[in-house]
Amino acid sequence: MKKTSLVALVGILGLTAAGQSFAQATPTQPTFGAAIPGQCVLDTGRALATSKMGLAATARLTQLNAQVQAELTGENDVLEAEGKQLQDTQKTSSATDAGKKTWEGKAQAWAQKGEALQRKAQIRESEMRATQQIAMQTVMEKMIPQINSVVTQNKCSMVVQADGLLQYQATGPNNQPISFTYVNPSMDITSAVVQKMDASGEQLPQINRYNLEQQQQAQAARSASAQGAAPKK
Repeated sequence: MKKTSLVALVGILGLTAAGQSFAQATPTQPTFGAAIPGQCVLDTGRALATSKMGLAATARLTQLNAQVQAELTGENDVLEAEGKQLQDTQKTSSATDAGKKTWEGKAQAWAQKGEALQRKAQIRESEMRATQQIAMQTVMEKMIPQINSVVTQNKCSMVVQADGLLQYQATGPNNQPISFTYVNPSMDITSAVVQKMDASGEQLPQINRYNLEQQQQAQAARSASAQGAAPKK
């Protein structure tokens, strides 16, 4: 099953002029043949995007991402201000050997801060990717019982992921996305799964940003503990 990125659900699709002109020739859906008995189709991406729990996960990821951006932007602004101050004082500070040495020390410390901020940005990016995966897995785990219920009710012998089928996607009037999957709609159980999820009233568990540094420290502590407990020869 192809994994669907929840972060992609938060993004905004950029529309090109070519896409807009292509949308003018949007074809009508074909007339499908009879449904294949026992074969069902599920679009997990659409279920994640439209279910209340999936929407809540998307909103939470957006909130966490905004917090990360605010943190990095704030630190970067401070760093830029310090850099400007260094540039402004370089000439006067270099008037004496002592002043020049002091300024060079400050410039070196500033550069180290910049490198540290870059590392933090990389860590935050990795943390958000991990958080995205956790959020998706959390929603999917809650979705599985509802999928099983719908599969049982519809007597599905096999469930096919919609991503593996031929799909048509375009941009319609007012930049509205148009898409359909080449399958008899009666075989699609996605809406039934979403309805069951929403009707369950189950809430999204609390999702916090994955703390990579904390996990690394915990892992290092466990390794050190294991080595200390190892019998000496």
